Amino acid sequence: PVAVAGPVAAPVAVAAPAAGAKAPKATTLERVVALGRSDNRVQQHLWHLSNEIGPRLTASHQLQESCEWAREVFASFGLSSRLERWGEFPVGFDRGPWKGRMTRPEEMELVFTTPAWTPGTNGALSAAAVLYPSSEEELEAARPRLAGAWIVQPRWGRGERPAAELRGTIDAAIAEAGPAGTIRSSGSELVHTSGNYQVEWDPASGAVTSVRRRDDQERREPVGVTVVLRDGQHAKIVEHLKAGAEVELELSIDNRFFEGPVPLYNVIADLVGTEKPDEYVYVGGHIDSWDGAQGTVDNGTGVATAIEAARLLVLAGAKPKRTIRFALWTGEEQGLLGSRAYVEAHPELWPKISAVLIHDGGTNYLSGLNVTPQMQPAMEAICAPLIGLNPELPFELRVLEEGRGLPGGGSDHQPFIAKGVPGFFWNQSGRSDYSHHHHTQHDNFDAAIPEYQEHSAIVVALTALQLADQPELLDRTNVSAPSGRGGPRRRLGVQFEDATITELIEGGKAAEAGWKVGDVLLSIDGAEVADQREVFTELRRGESKKLFKLKRGEELIESTIDFGEEGGERAAPREGSTERPPARD
Repeated sequence: PVAVAGPVAAPVAVAAPAAGAKAPKATTLERVVALGRSDNRVQQHLWHLSNEIGPRLTASHQLQESCEWAREVFASFGLSSRLERWGEFPVGFDRGPWKGRMTRPEEMELVFTTPAWTPGTNGALSAAAVLYPSSEEELEAARPRLAGAWIVQPRWGRGERPAAELRGTIDAAIAEAGPAGTIRSSGSELVHTSGNYQVEWDPASGAVTSVRRRDDQERREPVGVTVVLRDGQHAKIVEHLKAGAEVELELSIDNRFFEGPVPLYNVIADLVGTEKPDEYVYVGGHIDSWDGAQGTVDNGTGVATAIEAARLLVLAGAKPKRTIRFALWTGEEQGLLGSRAYVEAHPELWPKISAVLIHDGGTNYLSGLNVTPQMQPAMEAICAPLIGLNPELPFELRVLEEGRGLPGGGSDHQPFIAKGVPGFFWNQSGRSDYSHHHHTQHDNFDAAIPEYQEHSAIVVALTALQLADQPELLDRTNVSAPSGRGGPRRRLGVQFEDATITELIEGGKAAEAGWKVGDVLLSIDGAEVADQREVFTELRRGESKKLFKLKRGEELIESTIDFGEEGGERAAPREGSTERPPARD
């Protein structure tokens, strides 16, 4: 890491002016810092977003409410603000309250979620639990009890998962019987929320069908009630069932679909430049969230710092030379949909954007940026006011190796990088455990750290203004990753923390190969991996058939996965280090 040296922008002690002399006028940067320390409202923005509006699933009424609120907040600062439509979803989805308990053979309140775009229970639904059969004999024995039951899927160990043909027979029998729903383990004590937005809904019947597209083929399947239960509680239920006990579960899930198509928007607000209004610095994050909690850490925190940065700049009287454009993206959680669509719709803007700053790493304070050697001199000058801003919350630039592009990853800077525009994902440091809140039941307002949020809002404001006032646009040499990264990704269907699996997507490559939550990935094709960056690097290297070595407890496991044509031979990516929070691949 290369630390930046430079002048301190924070107010410093100076000798008192001589009698009758005028005190030196504070610079705009100094006014931003002073306001950010004395009148910082970032937590007020975050409170409203998290508590007054709540979670903001793409194509929910709450997302639309949040976009309209943000537009009006920007407008109240005097900015030119608007909603810009980028697309639509076929069906809308709102999540209401949910609760559940085991009533027999013991009382236990249940901690769970359901995937978005899956139906609810239409009130409290009490029914017997039946363990998913693992053989034809078990299926025949269970048939009389399947109708109206909660089907509990076990966590299969290596070699325990029934063959695909048998699973097809079992699933068909369960579907024909008409169960109450399916219950599966979260894989840990964290309960992660996800979901497939590609659904079709018949308002007359209330039936919902998922639409999955792969290799130009469509597969349609009915969508039923699906419960993702905290692992320890799931294990307790399975234990009772295997012991022959009668288990009864009572669940109330208020999930509601509404007729689409549902129009979707990004929020755009401009602090117009005084000299080069048609050149831009973009600042923001994504305002959508998953809806298993309040969506605070992912990504209310980034939205709040962007909004407060705008307020501080306006109050400080900032007159940037270039336009500072505040952009709050939607559809990020479903694949960067809003930012990708925006970038594709505006090719005329690509050569005019100096930089894109994305805060999407939670509540830890903004501690640095990764830069190319070519842009290092300019970025040192730009970030100089951040050095010493708060010695307890240090800031540094990390200069990437020559020839390596800016790190991409799973946030809204990536579509810009792909077009050669400098896109930055803030490095973050601090005491918050991002993985504890990311997409889990704990992503609530009390997870935000006020002093970090306040500091980060100041950092965003100062950096945006400094970028906007530079004589030239940032150097773009080697901004984009090498061409080897442009092809289709090799997706495991895994959530990583370092190299430990914290979540598996049902039907993904890893799940089909028998991987389990808690497995530690040791190597790929003989190359050792210790964190997610190394996992992704090796995953994309070389041929499509790859050998994985994992550790499960004390057991060492070898697993071969062939990505086939979807992940043919390609060059290894050349990417720099970043403190990106756990990402899915």
